[in-house]
Amino acid sequence: MLIALQFIAAIALLAALHVTVVALLGRWLGIAIREVSFGMGPALLSAGVFRLRALPLGGSVVFKDTQTEAPPSGAIDIDVDKWAVDAFDHQPRAVRVLLPLCGVAALAAVAFALHPGSAGASVAHGFAQWVSGALAPSSTALQLIEGATRVASLGFTPLLGTLAAKLTALNLLPLPSMAGGQALLALLDPSPREMPRWKASLLQGSVWLLLALALSWAAAVGIFALGR
Repeated sequence: MLIALQFIAAIALLAALHVTVVALLGRWLGIAIREVSFGMGPALLSAGVFRLRALPLGGSVVFKDTQTEAPPSGAIDIDVDKWAVDAFDHQPRAVRVLLPLCGVAALAAVAFALHPGSAGASVAHGFAQWVSGALAPSSTALQLIEGATRVASLGFTPLLGTLAAKLTALNLLPLPSMAGGQALLALLDPSPREMPRWKASLLQGSVWLLLALALSWAAAVGIFALGR
């Protein structure tokens, strides 16, 4: 039970760091924020744009985006360009590429600060580990979870550094719903202010892939817990 609480606390802390860095940098750049969520699932508390959600295993920042948000209804002679100036999709390409990655950079900084000698290798191995574990939840994933519990037995700080490295790798996966995929789309997409059908389909497919990844790992955690 103690190890499980350590995992939850470490993931919640790292997710909050990721979300906070993205939100603060976005606001500093003048981009309007619509929602900052700490956690996932139903909202427990709300204060302005901030939401505290039931599952402390993630988070998100929703910026103003003209692809999904229309000018205020009933507005007379609204200057659309002026209204959209603080929207994420109207920012320079460099901002659209780098802003999703700044939270990942914060996670990497934690990993390298706590494990300066091994963080790079841990991040590099993390890409394959997330995928291979999801493909084999009853074998490979169990071995990886067992290794993580051994790290947790050494204390909270080693676990925090290890999870920071693995979450860095997870967020850099080239899925449009992850920071790596968002940055890649921003780099390659010539029309960021439009939502063509292919892009909408890609985003939807990415959500399903991420859900499948999460469910597979959740199954592995369940199998591991029942076997202990």
